[in-house]
Amino acid sequence: MSERQSRVTVIEVTYPAHRGSIGLRGNREPLSWEHTTPPTSSEGDRHRFALQVLEGELLEFKLVRNGEEWAGGRDYVVHAGEQVHVEPYFDRHTATLLPAEELAMGDERLRFEVLLPPSYDEQDGKRYPVLYVLDGQALWSTSADPYGVWNLEKTLDHLFELNAIDEIIVVGIDTAERRLERLSPTPDPTHGGGGGEAHLKLLVEHLVPTINERFRTRPERENTALMGSSMGGLFSFYAAWTRPDVFGKAACLSSSFWWANREMIRRVQHAGTPDPRPFLYLDSGAAMCAFEKDPHVRDGFHHTRSMLRALLLQGYVAGTDLHRLAFTGQTHDANAWAARVAIPLQLLFPPPPSSHVPPDHLPSAD
Repeated sequence: MSERQSRVTVIEVTYPAHRGSIGLRGNREPLSWEHTTPPTSSEGDRHRFALQVLEGELLEFKLVRNGEEWAGGRDYVVHAGEQVHVEPYFDRHTATLLPAEELAMGDERLRFEVLLPPSYDEQDGKRYPVLYVLDGQALWSTSADPYGVWNLEKTLDHLFELNAIDEIIVVGIDTAERRLERLSPTPDPTHGGGGGEAHLKLLVEHLVPTINERFRTRPERENTALMGSSMGGLFSFYAAWTRPDVFGKAACLSSSFWWANREMIRRVQHAGTPDPRPFLYLDSGAAMCAFEKDPHVRDGFHHTRSMLRALLLQGYVAGTDLHRLAFTGQTHDANAWAARVAIPLQLLFPPPPSSHVPPDHLPSAD
């Protein structure tokens, strides 16, 4: 049986040099948990560790600042011969919710709150994708919405800790007042509404530019997403479909696709897809019994399926630029959305891909 060779395993770290020195500790040679290994090389804020690891082994490691301060998040695990890039944070291990603000545009008032990821203040050269959520009154564990809350910041903290998603800025938009009016793209014969176009204009012309000006965002469409539930899901779809140049992604939870005699579904059926085409996530609950009559329990399952079919006929590819999931037994409420919101977050904002370098392309040790 031939001896295993060691492979060069590269860990690249971006961290502001003025905030302290960066080192590694880990579970096997050439690292240890007791002593800090300095970078192989450093240039400005970029630090490179080139480590020899036996082929077939896993290396568990953690970033350390100034020889003693441990980075937030869980340990990283890499394979021999792998190359990864890490942007650690030390000062805060959870996201920061800023005080609520209002934008005034004539007679309109737009109330919103911004959640900053753990590294925002520390990684002062980094820019972040942005997620706008149309249920701002119910998002946080501190929210007092009588219909329930999402505890979104807690879900995000867990995902950040696991390195399961890219760090993002979240803008929660309060839509409690005049919700049907503001989030409906067209009037409904029974419920009225139809102010969605005006609300979208406020977002595109005022809120999004304000957020991009004040915070270190990645303003490109592919880094700007919308998410909402119920009427918020309908509006998120409408906004991404209508202004894909601004919102390149949308997550639509339990969307009210029944609105106005399924107008949005019919619009997709009879019109071409927008260019550029937005990335879409659709979901719904579903009744345990096929004969269930309560719409709260049915959760618009068949309407969401109709939208899926319309999108597939327009050229969308399931599993690529379109994802649709159903959750049997989950009803139309905040508890259900809180329970599954981690799924669309991971689909919309996957962690930046590591640069996987095949072992044969890296020098081996003698």
